[in-house]
Amino acid sequence: MMSESQTHLLETRVPPLVVLLLHMLVSWGLVRITGYVTVDGVLKVGGAVALSALGVAVAMAGVLAFRSHNTSVDPVHVNKASTLVTGGIYRFTRNPMYVGFLCLLVAQNWYLASPAGALVALSFIGYMTRFQIKPEERFLLKTYGQAYRDFLSTTRRWV
Repeated sequence: MMSESQTHLLETRVPPLVVLLLHMLVSWGLVRITGYVTVDGVLKVGGAVALSALGVAVAMAGVLAFRSHNTSVDPVHVNKASTLVTGGIYRFTRNPMYVGFLCLLVAQNWYLASPAGALVALSFIGYMTRFQIKPEERFLLKTYGQAYRDFLSTTRRWV
């Protein structure tokens, strides 16, 4: 088990895109070990395309909202954020970029027809919540105080 000081070393250190790619790699390997279920080709491809499109749209909406407010999208250097963004896609989720990444991971596992992929998706949610989102939330709470508390009370972390 990691000590408290070791745990903090991972906080906001691994870029979320790298976390996504590692989880996708694990999914690909896991389906080789655990197998897959048979899914109709049209449903398999259609579902993967739809989930991927949703993921890209949600993530890009988050990026565009940050850009329109001239604030940083750098998740490794949280302290570069200059504005609390609460409108647009942020009315529905506090983390649209991470929700978009999750949709891409689910799309991949849908395409792989891997029931074990659900465990990988849960791992992604757990890792991102602990090592990325919670540290970001601490920074935003310290920086924006009551405005961020209000945002926390009206908008869900994921969906």
